[in-house]
Amino acid sequence: MSDSEVASKEALAAAPKIWRHIVQANPAAAVAFVNRAPAQHAGEAVFANRSDGKVDVYYFL
Repeated sequence: MSDSEVASKEALAAAPKIWRHIVQANPAAAVAFVNRAPAQHAGEAVFANRSDGKVDVYYFL
């Protein structure tokens, strides 16, 4: 691994995580979204059903 690759990984690890929000079309799409790389860990995603059938997804990245 080159020095620049190591520095890049260290910078990503040091970057603060923040909560983000996205609306998905349905529960299956919401689950697929949080399982994409990098997959969320326990406590890093919250789902809320909307009255229009869509799903609010709050995730930590």
